[in-house]
Amino acid sequence: MNSLRRRLLLWLLPATFAAGALASVGTYWGALLELDDLLNDQMRYIARHVSLAGEQVSFDERNSRLSTADEDKADEVLLQIWDGHGQLHYSSDPALQLPAPSSPGLSDVPYREQTWHTFVEQRGDRLIRVAQAQDARWEALAGLAVHLLWPVLSLLPLLALFLWFGIGYGLKPLHRIVAELAQRNASSLVPIADIDLPREVRPLVAELNSLLKRLDQAFTQQKDFIADAAHELRTPIMALSLQADLARRAESEGERRSTLAQLQAGVTRLAHLSQQLLTLARLEPQAQDGPWQPVPLLGLCKSVIADQIHQAEAKAIDLGLSSQDDACVRGDPEALRILLNNLVDNAIRHSPGGTIDLAVRREGDGAILEVTDDGPGIPEAERARVLERFYRGAGQKSAQGSGLGLSIVARIAERHGARLSFGPGADGRGLQVRVHFPAVASARLDGKT
Repeated sequence: MNSLRRRLLLWLLPATFAAGALASVGTYWGALLELDDLLNDQMRYIARHVSLAGEQVSFDERNSRLSTADEDKADEVLLQIWDGHGQLHYSSDPALQLPAPSSPGLSDVPYREQTWHTFVEQRGDRLIRVAQAQDARWEALAGLAVHLLWPVLSLLPLLALFLWFGIGYGLKPLHRIVAELAQRNASSLVPIADIDLPREVRPLVAELNSLLKRLDQAFTQQKDFIADAAHELRTPIMALSLQADLARRAESEGERRSTLAQLQAGVTRLAHLSQQLLTLARLEPQAQDGPWQPVPLLGLCKSVIADQIHQAEAKAIDLGLSSQDDACVRGDPEALRILLNNLVDNAIRHSPGGTIDLAVRREGDGAILEVTDDGPGIPEAERARVLERFYRGAGQKSAQGSGLGLSIVARIAERHGARLSFGPGADGRGLQVRVHFPAVASARLDGKT
């Protein structure tokens, strides 16, 4: 199991043990130096307290006498007395024949593959040597190392236990957040309380609250969309049902054909409304941007004209390009095609005839896409509301539009950072819709931004 507590423990426990080991090594090194000085002082003390009386050699310390018969100390400290001519007069271990000392002081003497640490003190014509095997010193140091490392090793399980519960205590805020989220239902999107939360957890809670806010907005938009769509679909469906009933009751062939024609027109309107609803559903809530690429606006206009030319000719409308600047924008090609198609389709539907002009212009570092018609236009008082979903002007209740075309255009423009504006057409007649693309979204066809 991928546990955060276990992962922290696996990192902290070796790090703590390494820190304890390093501390023990530092203590050991300091103790090594102190022990070496202590043993040297001990040898000096022994040498200075040796009593020389004829052939009798003794060592007094706190009323305790160490003589040549004391074999327990013979293995640890070697005591020798030499004269100035290099003759050995006394040795606590006659079997050890170290070379004669040459001068007073501390020195290391190799003998039989072993090193002896010695201290020589001159007293008259005698040299008193105290020696100790280096191995004995290392044994003492090894014992000291064991005593230093053993507490660290023995405390390791206890340390792991403290770390386990300490990490668990530190993760309690996360468990509290999980418990709070587990108690919520699907419709509870209120922010998570961030009171008394650690500084490291607050960014996570802030991002979760931001996500909950976006989800709340998305669900609200979705509910509104479903409610509006159900309301708009109910009317044409009821109309189709009535027209089908009228066609069934028609008494003459002419009446039946008229009713079937109205039924076909209703089906066409319903199909158009369904397509617009599907398009709007793909744009809400806040659809993620796909891979954007440069989209030539002039080529886009020519493609849309080719798609709409037959519908325009059926209503005796002259559909074409009036201005052809080379410009392109970075965006979603399919979404921009839907935007321009809706603008042209909206103009065709509301124009009884005449002319519809498309234009591509450059304005500074930005680009402008224009669709101008000479139809009835939109009164200035209503222009602020035409971008709302399912809104139709007061004089357009009988039009075949769904009330979604300009709303879809607004959504796509917003995704591309563009701005919509409405104005009168040529000679003050009709409507001109302009889509202003900012400099960051526009580029020349040669790739220069």
